[in-house]
Order: sequence, then structure tokens, then C-alpha cells
Amino acid sequence: MTVPAAPAESAEPQVTPRAPMHWALRWVSPAIGVALFVAAVLVLRGELEKVSYQEVQQSVRGLPPSAVLLSILYTAANYAILCCFDLLAFRYVGRRLTDWKVAATSFIGYAVANNVGFAIISGTSVRYRFYSRWGLSAQEISRIVVFYSGTFWLGFLVLAGWSMAVDPHPGLRKLVGPTTLAVGGWALLGSALAYGVVAAVRPAPVRMGRWTIPVPRLRIVAWQYALSTLDWALAAGVLYALLPRTELTFWEFLSAFLAAQLLGLVSHVPGGVGVFEGTMVVLLDGYLTPGQIFSSLFLYRLIYYVLPLAAALAILVIDEVRLRRHHFARWGSWFGTMSLQIAPRVLAMFIFMAGALLLVSGATPTEAHRLAWIDRNVPLVLVEAGYLIGSVAGVGLLIVSHGVARRLDMAFIVAATWLSLGIAVSLLKGADYEEAALLAALLAALVASRPAFDRKADFWAARFSPGWTFGVVAVVGAAVWLGFFAFKHVEYSDELWWRFALRQDAPRALRATMLAVVLMLAFGVLRLLRPAPPTLMPPTDEEIAVAEGLIAGQTSTVPYLVHLRDKTLLFSEERDAFLMYAVHGRTWVAMGDPVGDPRAVTGLIRRFFERCDDYGGVPVFYQVGKEKLHQYADFGLAFAKLGEEACVDLHSFSLDGAENKPFRLVLNRFGRSGMTFRVAPVDEVPALLPRLREVSDAWLLEKRTSEKSFSLGFFAEDYVRRFPVALVEEEGRIVAFATVWPGPRNAELSVDLMRYLPDAPRNVMEALLLNLMLWGRAEGYARFNLGMAPLSGLEPSPVAPVWTRIGSFLFQRGESLYNFQGLRTYKDKFHPSWEPRYLAYPGGLALPIITADVSALIAGGYRGIFRRGRGG
Repeated sequence: MTVPAAPAESAEPQVTPRAPMHWALRWVSPAIGVALFVAAVLVLRGELEKVSYQEVQQSVRGLPPSAVLLSILYTAANYAILCCFDLLAFRYVGRRLTDWKVAATSFIGYAVANNVGFAIISGTSVRYRFYSRWGLSAQEISRIVVFYSGTFWLGFLVLAGWSMAVDPHPGLRKLVGPTTLAVGGWALLGSALAYGVVAAVRPAPVRMGRWTIPVPRLRIVAWQYALSTLDWALAAGVLYALLPRTELTFWEFLSAFLAAQLLGLVSHVPGGVGVFEGTMVVLLDGYLTPGQIFSSLFLYRLIYYVLPLAAALAILVIDEVRLRRHHFARWGSWFGTMSLQIAPRVLAMFIFMAGALLLVSGATPTEAHRLAWIDRNVPLVLVEAGYLIGSVAGVGLLIVSHGVARRLDMAFIVAATWLSLGIAVSLLKGADYEEAALLAALLAALVASRPAFDRKADFWAARFSPGWTFGVVAVVGAAVWLGFFAFKHVEYSDELWWRFALRQDAPRALRATMLAVVLMLAFGVLRLLRPAPPTLMPPTDEEIAVAEGLIAGQTSTVPYLVHLRDKTLLFSEERDAFLMYAVHGRTWVAMGDPVGDPRAVTGLIRRFFERCDDYGGVPVFYQVGKEKLHQYADFGLAFAKLGEEACVDLHSFSLDGAENKPFRLVLNRFGRSGMTFRVAPVDEVPALLPRLREVSDAWLLEKRTSEKSFSLGFFAEDYVRRFPVALVEEEGRIVAFATVWPGPRNAELSVDLMRYLPDAPRNVMEALLLNLMLWGRAEGYARFNLGMAPLSGLEPSPVAPVWTRIGSFLFQRGESLYNFQGLRTYKDKFHPSWEPRYLAYPGGLALPIITADVSALIAGGYRGIFRRGRGG
């Protein structure tokens, strides 16, 4: 029970090193989880000293089939109730969707969240993939998540409060005290009932900060109480049905179950593994033997956690098979391409568990009646080899699960190979046909999902997450501990390593387990000794050539930033679209919208997400237009308005009329000064570079600033020589210049670098822009892009997001930091139309860090952010 919850590639980038403190914090949460897991194992170890492996086996076999069947029925009913949480949430938000779609999505979300842990993340991500595809907005999905999360805890408060106040577990009564326990129970009941009172007396929405939460109708609130209470009761009933009958009442057992679940949830260990078991063992001690408790807890894990996850995988695989059979109906599928994204992750969990199964199998004794069959049919050398190969396959599956989650084609081949070996050795080493059947079913599911594994990225180049690393260490450590537990009656001696006989399970387990440990250590050493990934590679000449062809097919001038060669290019699979990105810290920033075939944009965004996921990066799209916002929203990104971009319609641009009198004055003054304007063509620019460099250096020195980058050009000769240059000259001396971006098909004209000498006349750059606009109009260009005015167009409002309110405040009063209003006013006098530009990011509280990283990319580091002046 968990809290419900979101073929060409360029060179792999080198992520900018993280600050030591930030790096350490990333490992704190997984480390705490492992520490709690280890603490729980130590607690359990004391109890396990009282029981033998054989006793646990006998207790499992001794459970009546009716108890197991009842537990399975309770599990099915419990998940059906959990699905009703989502159905009720849809009624709450006022949206209608086919019930079976909601139920299927909800079931997959809960099955994944229960096993992965961090349900508010894992379960929500599953729902977002499906619900957003079916037309729900991010706000509606957020309300659904908040609603069913509240429903979940409502039943906990009711049942925990009632059981603590009325019929608590004797152990809890002794530990806490009857009075304290009763007071706490009534307090929990009171807090649960307060929700219903609020719904009855305050129908108006509740405001919490910038969030407005509508209060559900009383009928919906009544269903919340009923469903959530039944949910927790059924979840407890799954384990209660597996326990032998004692004098412990269900209500007393329920209080112990809820306490164990709460500790498991607080620990953040996936599924509360170990923490839940340790608490239950302590609270059930005295009512049942350790063997009975552990056998029931083992079956509870299988029935309540593993079986639903297997069913979720089956749903995804069946849909994948259906997609494969009806390829042309792919977009009409109710799961569609989302199953291609989720199925590999669920498969990865099962492959990880399959590796754990092989390691555990190799560390435990073979049943006696199977040894007799092996003695008659399998040579001893194959039995011994089977144990060692099984350990190799188990470790291999643990490692390759990381690549399966990333949908790597090589990971598919390797996983299929290890599973095939696992099937063979399961039969050889112990005639374990049940284990072989499970591995065969997983292999069949993997093969059925083959189309999902279409990525050709390097398996070893990716970052191995702290959670995955600790998970592998925990599994291998658990296998080692289980081997010692299963054979604790065997006295250790050096001779065990060299003892080979059919009925010598302990030596075989010892060798197999040690091989697994050695392999994991070798893997860790190889990872540490492996050279660092390649640095952030600039685009090659071949990539630039392909990008130029794609740029020529659209109308924006922003993609010309590719010629700075300070960003890595990522192409679509067919090389018919590309995006350019750079990395700072954990923030991976794509500059502008993808360029190329609109049909390839979604796939390219997905490739960028996958690249970020490989390295633990945060995907961000900077200065994107409104036209593609829906495609970013499909991937769960949120938006923050950066400002507005000014575009002048050159067809209607004129110096006539009273409103344009200031322009005529500027040009008249410019003409009388003896200065001249011209646009130097590309073939003339190389000879001008030394003189342009002098102007640029003088401008940087006078402004006391440094070159910018990423979204702004910098003076690099290879970059400047690619474009025409607008010049203001006086008696052969260059006074000011601007690099000109002549857009494809004469759709857009723009400038990038704009620099002038310190002694240049006032309004020299305004005269340059006016002359360039007139030149562009004569050349047939449709519009002139003046660039973005940061933070303009943000409407101040008490209900606006925090970013909007801060941005509006800075725009109004931040002139000491940047000339926000002055830049807007300057561009506004050219009578442009204003187009919004956005930052697309994953949402949440990371926006300040993302904003700082993007600013550092542009400014050349954090110190550059605070240097006043525009770098170009």
C-alpha cells in the first residue's frame, strides 16, 4: 500500500561538473533508504536467528490453499477499489472519460508505484502519460492527483484512529500507553471528520497560497470515506488471511498493520521492503512463530505486490502486440505510443527481479526430491556449472535492466541472452521448472515488446543513478545474507570451497554467491576506471551542412546560432530535424524550437528527453514560440513566459507620417554627419575582420562586459565571416557594425552582434537599424526581428504564478539590474508586433535553479550574470 501518485546521434556530452554539495545531496536520499533497509535487516536478523530456512519452507507449504485464494481475492478487490479513486477524481474535476480507460491507467499506476516507491512521482508520471494524451490539462491532472492522494490518507486516518482509540494492538498499548494511544486515535478520527465538516459548511473553494482547491460535494466526500476505508481494510485483509488464526482480533492486527505501513512509507524504501516486515515481526511476536510470520510476509509480498505488477506488464505487452499487429492503427490505440514508453520500464523492473531471483536461487538449497531426478539425468559437472552460470546471468540481468529501461537495442539482445541462459541453468542446477517458466514468460514479454527497443545509444556512457546502484548492492547483499541464513547449520571451513558432490548445496551456494560478489566488484571497478564520457562536442562540418539544409526550409533566423558551434546538435532518426543544446550543471537547455520537418518534432523531443535521462539531466527548452507549446505539454513540461519578441513588418514600414518624424530626424542627422551606411556582402567580410575586431574589443572594454554565448552571438571570426555585415563608416573608418542574419526565402531579417566605437555619435545604432530596415524592405524581406524584450508582457496579478509576479516586479522596478523597460521602450518605437517567448521546463520548484543555469550559459558562468551590459 503506497501513497498514490508523472539513426544518427551527435556525440555524447560531458555534463558540467556539479557543485560538491549538490552532488552529495543527490545521494543523501538513496543513502538514507539503504541505511533504513540495512537497519531493518539487522532487526530481522535477530528474529531470524530463532528460525531455520527449512522451517520457513514448511510454513509456506503448510498454508491452506483457501487462505492463499482468499488473499488473492482480497488483492483483486483492493486494486478495484484503488481504481475507483481515479474514477471518483474524474467526477470531482468534472471530466468524462471512458471508465475502463481510467481504471486501466489507474491500475498500472498503482502497480508500478507500489513496487517502485516514491509514488507521488512514479504513479503520477504514469497517469500523466495517459491522461494528457486523452485531452486532460496539466492543471486537471494535478487536481486529480491531489484528490486521490487525499482520499488515500482519509481512510488511513479513519481506520488508524478507530483502531487506536477502540481496540489497539497490545504491543502498541504497552509501548505508547493506553491513554496516549486513545488520545492520538481520537485526534486522528477528529482530523478525518474535519474534512467532512469543511465540505458541509464551506462549499467555497479553499485557497492555499496561489492554489485554489474546490471543495468536493458531500456526495463525493461520502464516497471518499467509504472507498478509502475499504481500501485500507482490504489491504490489511490480504496479510491477515495468510496468517494462522490466533487470539489477535482483526482490529488489533489492523493497528499493527497501519503502523508498519506508515513506517514503510516514511522510510521511502521501495514498497517499504524490510521496514514493514521488521515492524510486523516485532508486533506479531508472541502470537505466531517466526517461521509462520516470515512465510506469511513472503507470500504477502508476492500476492499484493508482484502479481499486480505482472498483470500491469501483461496489459502493456498485450497492447504492444496489438500495436505490432495493427501497425497502421497505431494512433488509434487507447495506449498508443505511451505503451512503448512505459512497457520497457516495467520490463526493466521484472528483469531486475529476475536477476535477484537467480541470485537467490543460487544461494539456497535444492529440494531433496529434485536432487533425485538430477542424480539420474544430469551430470554433476553441469549442475556445478549451472550454479556459476546462474550467478553470472543474475548479475548480468541486474546490470542490463538499466539499459532496458532506456530502450537500448543492445540491452534487448543482452537481456534476452541472459534470460535464455537463466532458463537453461534453472533446469540444470535444480530442476526448477517454476523458475524456468517465470523466466520464459518474461522472455516472451520482452520479445513481444521488441519494437520499443529502438535506441542505439552507448550503454556504458549513461549515468547509473544512485537509486539503481544502491538497489543492485542491496540485492547482492541480500543474496549473500540469505545464503548464510539458509546454511547457518553448516560449519564453515576452507574445504567447502573445493567440495564437489551432488548433495553439497552449501559449497555450491558459497561459490555461486562469491562469484556474484566478484562480478559486481569488477563491474564497479571498470566503471570507476572507464574514461570520462567525451566532452561537449561542437558540431562537425557534416552536421553543419545537414543543419543548413534544414534551416533553409523554414523562416526563422534564430537557428543561425548553430554556426557559433558552442552547442551540440541532436538530429532526428531520419535526420530531417534537429535541435541544438548546451549543458550547465544538471540543466540541459535546447535553444529555441526544433528545426526541420514538423512531423519529426515529437520524436526529436523524445530523443532529447532520453538523452537527458541517460545523464540525469533536466530537459529545458529556451525561447520557444507558442506554436509548439502543445507538443512540449505532451511531455509534461510546464511553461514560464520569458518575454516578448519584437518583429517589424517591413512591407508596411515607412518613414512617412508624424509618428515617424523622430526616425527622419535621426537619418537626417546621420546624413549631415558625413557617415555612410552599407551592407558588406559575405565575400567582403574576411578582409574586414581585423577592423571589426578593433570595434568589438573597444565596445567590450567601454561596456566593461564580456562576450555572451548560447542565445547571443560572440565575436568569432569563423562565425562573423558567414554573414553579411551592416557597416557605418566615416572616411573609411568603421564606426559601428552589426552582423546580419538574412533569413531563408526572404521571410525574416535580423541582426546579432551590434557594436560601435566609444566615440561614435549618439543614435548611431538607431540609424544603422533604420537604414538596415530600409535595405531589407528594398531586398524584399517580409519582417525585421528586433529580438526579445525580457520579462515584458507579464501581467501582474494576485493569482498569477510566482514567476510571473517576480518577473513583472523586476520589469517594473529592476532597472538597477537590467534596462528591462528601456529595452522594451526602445524597440516599441519601431511599431513592432510582439510575440511571446517561453521557457518549457519540467515544473515544480526547480525554476530558480534552471533560470540560474540558463543565465550562466548565456553569460559564460555565474559571475558573468552580474556584469552589467549586453554582450552583443
